[in-house]
Amino acid sequence: MTPQNTTPANPLPQYWEPRRASGAQIMRMIDSLDPIDHDVEITHLSMDVLIPPLFAYMAYTSGFARTLGNPAVANRIWREGAGDQIRTPVRRDRDTLTFFGEFMRRGHRSPQAQAVFDRVQDIHRQVKGVGNETQVHVLGMLIFDPERFAKAVGHRWFTDKENDARFNFWLGVARGMRLRDVPETRAEFLDWIDEYERRTFTPTIAAAESFKGQLRGISAYVPRPLRPAIRHLVIDTLKPEVRDLLGVSAPRPVHRPALRAAVRALRTVRPIDRFRLDRTWVNSFSRVGPDPDFDTIGYQADAG
Repeated sequence: MTPQNTTPANPLPQYWEPRRASGAQIMRMIDSLDPIDHDVEITHLSMDVLIPPLFAYMAYTSGFARTLGNPAVANRIWREGAGDQIRTPVRRDRDTLTFFGEFMRRGHRSPQAQAVFDRVQDIHRQVKGVGNETQVHVLGMLIFDPERFAKAVGHRWFTDKENDARFNFWLGVARGMRLRDVPETRAEFLDWIDEYERRTFTPTIAAAESFKGQLRGISAYVPRPLRPAIRHLVIDTLKPEVRDLLGVSAPRPVHRPALRAAVRALRTVRPIDRFRLDRTWVNSFSRVGPDPDFDTIGYQADAG
């Protein structure tokens, strides 16, 4: 008889309790969990709870910028200046990050998760150019760019178990969204990304303009005096070939030592710092940031 999958459909609620735990306690929680059966719980603790929301937003911006290398994607985003990333970048970014937060909150096995996936795919069907291959590439950015971003700012940050769980989590999301031909191993997926980018990437005006919209979006998340530094830091974390695609030059690395020092400090204090287990990207990104006059947010999600 084939053994049945005993993994619960809904995420285990104890890892979303409205209480605080130290970083050391959370890492022990992660160590006690299985990266396949508990990929949702580990990804939540790793990405929602332990990573500062600003770092998560910067990593998202850096990874999404890479997807603009495909002219089909860039043109869809830009729409000759009429795209949401150009007109309302704050709304566009926060809606996307909130949806990703819903993925992590609902998991990928529950009926609630499937409802979110179906809603996202309904949106994709209304927009030309969001095909299967495009979505698989975005999936690859969500899997691997947190690791790449952490390395770019000077620290490994994630354990092998966290990386494995995040890989399994996003593969589960891919199944829920009914994506086809998704590579099943990390090595195969990285090879697939390289082949896709060799075949599709070329610089375009649409990519450059869409990236400017991204920078405007993340700038609104921080107080005005910090905005130039945040823009420079995001550009600095891009690979040189991605900067070439976007038509931007490497900034002078004046902010890089400060960022690396901040990352080291966060890593040093993380074991004794206390974090809310119920923190999610939904409640981090579905509300307006420090500058409400910059834009408005149109999507309010249930954080429960």
